[in-house]
Amino acid sequence: MYFATEGVILARKNFGEADRLLTIYTKDHGKISAIAKGVRRPRSKKAGHLELGNWCKVFVAKGKNIDLLTEVEVKRAFGIAEFGEKKANKIYHLLEIVDILTPHNQKNLRVFSLLVSFLKKTSNGEDFNLVSSAFKTKLLSALGFFSSHNLKDSKAKDVLLVLENEDFSVVAGKLNLTDSSYLKLLSFLDSMIESIAGQKLKTARFLT
Repeated sequence: MYFATEGVILARKNFGEADRLLTIYTKDHGKISAIAKGVRRPRSKKAGHLELGNWCKVFVAKGKNIDLLTEVEVKRAFGIAEFGEKKANKIYHLLEIVDILTPHNQKNLRVFSLLVSFLKKTSNGEDFNLVSSAFKTKLLSALGFFSSHNLKDSKAKDVLLVLENEDFSVVAGKLNLTDSSYLKLLSFLDSMIESIAGQKLKTARFLT
């Protein structure tokens, strides 16, 4: 059985002599793992398409134990191949968060849409304090881990209500936080993410 879908490459690691094991967040199947055969060979045509953060169309063959990626077409490269290291590291931060919070094989179209949308904002140079705050709040909400409505009335609740419920264009116009306020907010969100995932984030917040 084969299927085609869109996906963003969240993680990868070497497998065997010439293969890679990929973690991909897909539009139609949620997070999946798939082997890309032979991509570490010098003449592999797939290698350049499988950078971290790339948004791709993928063709996958279902396997008994693990799926096999048979073809890949890049829709947009969000990874280090397109940008400098500083911007790429911000992208990796978003990828890691989706990876550690999401289960395998559970479709969530809102999560996929959030990931692609906020990768675009990061690559376009939007204020990463704002991007990171909005992305984390909306992602935690989309996964059912958080609702700002449950917080006690406070300035923090007002900020989180905006981040959770408003479109990004509206958020950017409504919030004007200091670096110190962003630091507190992101520390709160990252602590929540780490508590839910049961592990520490490997990427930093990359405050700018």
